[in-house]
Amino acid sequence: MEEKDMNAIENLMLSHKSVRRFTDQPVSDELLERVVRCGQHAATSEFIQAYTIIKVTDPKVKAAIYNEVTSQKPILSAPVFLVFCADVSRLLRASEMNQRKAPESYLEYTETFLMASVDTAIAAQNTVIAAESEGVGCTYIGGIRNNLPKVMELLSIPNGVYPLFGLVMGYPLENSDEAAKPRLPLDVVLKEEKYHTDGEEEQIRAYDEVIRQYYIDRTDGKRDETWSMQMADFVEKPQRPFLKEVLGKQGFLLK
Repeated sequence: MEEKDMNAIENLMLSHKSVRRFTDQPVSDELLERVVRCGQHAATSEFIQAYTIIKVTDPKVKAAIYNEVTSQKPILSAPVFLVFCADVSRLLRASEMNQRKAPESYLEYTETFLMASVDTAIAAQNTVIAAESEGVGCTYIGGIRNNLPKVMELLSIPNGVYPLFGLVMGYPLENSDEAAKPRLPLDVVLKEEKYHTDGEEEQIRAYDEVIRQYYIDRTDGKRDETWSMQMADFVEKPQRPFLKEVLGKQGFLLK
């Protein structure tokens, strides 16, 4: 699709890039509430709206997350730090409001976990798009899952709730002319009728060279790496193997 054929929303989404350095300009409460309302109007499975968003402003809490969970500097420097939590506990309280008791096993099903996780992620992305439309930059902080017990302690997270990721927001300090990071070729991710890998390796090899050049240009030659090299490194490492135990303690047994 030619750029001239795209509308403003499409152009905004295709120009997305993570923002990790911010100006001192605050994000107003009114603007924050507005973009979160946009997040709330994302699709939600069975209308459960299974998420809670915690705005963290206490410097001591932010410092504790930075020092004991994930040393990502935007947590300290960004004007806004949100923690998106998948939250099924509200459903149970709604049941009690109607003099009904949900089965104790409700939290234990994998489907319950998936619905809440998907609801939370969709709401977060709607929030990000709304924020970016207002000139506010964002970055997700998945690193809060490095030490979920500590995050849950700091934020008083009850049973039936688990922090999924953080999100920082602020007005970008970076050069807004920097190119968005190229994505995989469309044919690699969009399939006709059935799953297949026809031609995939050839397309990924070509994409590797695009990414290699992107990094070289962005770092003045200091980074020479391809997408497939990154993925080979990534899949060799254990990915937070402790999470199932943590989720189980929150009631999510993944049956």
